[in-house]
Amino acid sequence: MGISDTFSAAEVAELAGPRVFPRGVGYCADGRVERPVTMDQRIEATVRGSVPYSVALWIDAGEPKWSCTCPYAEDGLFCKHCVAVALSAAPDEIRPSTFAAESIRPAEPLGDPDLTSYVEGLPHERLVDIVLEQCESDWALLERLDAEARADPGDGPKLASWRRRIDIAFAPHGEFVPYGEVDRWAAGVLDVIVGLERLADAGHGGAVIVLAEHAHRCADAASQYIDDSAGWLTEIEGRLSELHLAACRSTRPDPVALARRLVDLELASELDGFRGAAAFYSGVLGETGIAEYRRILKPRWEAVKNAESIFANGRSRIERAMAGVATASGDPDALIEVLSERKLGPRDYLEIATSLVDFDRDEEAIAWIRRGMAEWASQPYQLRELRGLLADLFEARGEHEVAVQQFWEGFEAEPSLATYRALLARAGVDAASQSKRCIDELRARLASVPPDDTRSWPADGFRLAAPLIQILMYEGDIDAAWEVASTHGAADAVWWDLAAARESSHPLDSIPVYEREVFSHIAQRKRRSYRAAVDLLAHIQYLADRAGDSGVFEVIVEHVRTEHRAKWSLMEMLDRKKW
Repeated sequence: MGISDTFSAAEVAELAGPRVFPRGVGYCADGRVERPVTMDQRIEATVRGSVPYSVALWIDAGEPKWSCTCPYAEDGLFCKHCVAVALSAAPDEIRPSTFAAESIRPAEPLGDPDLTSYVEGLPHERLVDIVLEQCESDWALLERLDAEARADPGDGPKLASWRRRIDIAFAPHGEFVPYGEVDRWAAGVLDVIVGLERLADAGHGGAVIVLAEHAHRCADAASQYIDDSAGWLTEIEGRLSELHLAACRSTRPDPVALARRLVDLELASELDGFRGAAAFYSGVLGETGIAEYRRILKPRWEAVKNAESIFANGRSRIERAMAGVATASGDPDALIEVLSERKLGPRDYLEIATSLVDFDRDEEAIAWIRRGMAEWASQPYQLRELRGLLADLFEARGEHEVAVQQFWEGFEAEPSLATYRALLARAGVDAASQSKRCIDELRARLASVPPDDTRSWPADGFRLAAPLIQILMYEGDIDAAWEVASTHGAADAVWWDLAAARESSHPLDSIPVYEREVFSHIAQRKRRSYRAAVDLLAHIQYLADRAGDSGVFEVIVEHVRTEHRAKWSLMEMLDRKKW
């Protein structure tokens, strides 16, 4: 029996188990298996994980055997890296790109019972009992079932109950919600929003408008008592805003009353869900609602538009509300008048130019774009969207070369992989010559840097080398990128990427990069960082052996042992490896 038969997909699924096997399938499908070598009774490969892991699979006395340098495999377990290597050696027709992990199961049942089949087989009466019993302690389930029951015959939902449900979801205890508990808090809030979406789908749009506005105010208050480092409020507010707008479009509430509520929601909130609301509610508000919006805002705008600070007395929010009204009215000149009360930023120029383009005033749009680009020339990274719109306008007039020139000027002002790719995408069939032009430009700039002004930030050579290295790597010229990094220096992350890309052809060159990373891990003084260091040392050993210079690895291990002999847990790990 050959090794591919011993490590067949079904056998591997059995060895790994239902939790580990799908992860290995994903690793294989993502192309993480590198440099596999298959012999008669042995497979060796490297798998890219948090660090490179060395994997070997072989047959001993007819039995499957394996090893991996990852922590999970230290106790003899068949890890996801082993799964990925085994599947990578499978025939093409059964590799993970053509089957789902769920389709491969161990020969014998493993893990939990199949709850879907169990529930489907329960008698109807038993299911009813289970659901009603759960409702006695789960008010959220009770409210959901009540809402769905009322939705079927067309009855309106109980607004008081829904408000109570929203209040409890947003402030379950009225206390601060720390970062570690925010995910659970957000899940409860999103469950309520799903319920509101179902109410809207059932035809209760009017009730949903009222409830979504109440939920928005709760979300705004929540910003004061939750740790929102994960950005949950942005998603919650976005879902509520979309729900509210959809409900307004379906029910067409009174436009004057809606305008009054929207003004209050926009100006009183710290969140941005209703920012510039008049613009995207224009179809619902109509001329009457927009006029009411403007009537309410105008005296407030007159009172603050000359304030020295944009943040004084809510000036920023009132300005955005007025800009929304101008956009809703279809009047670019009104928008320009509102925004021109202060110094314009790149986003303002883009908004004005886009509004002018919408009304076929392209020449004016080009003039505003050029003005914005001239004013903010010192901050080219803020001009990408303006430059793109300008190129689109020239392209629409058939001036392709002028359009490409805008992106070339963007690359000159801000050399980066992003501006390089944008230029090539616009250049089309001329991409190859533009690529050479960019690389030649960066090489010429580097050649003008004094030899002693290189190697580390913020030296000009180091700074200019970074985009050139990224571009050369993007183009697959790893040797050239390595040469630039060696001459002018590079960030640690760049060196890591270079070493990983170059180790197959120049393993000894990559080892010093990995060695630095070993000592960086050890410096963190944590057990898991020691394990990462040992994993990387195993990879260094593999590279040194492959290059026929095992002495390189022995010197590194001796250095680790000498410098960190007091770290007993690290020494224990090295002893276990017999290094």
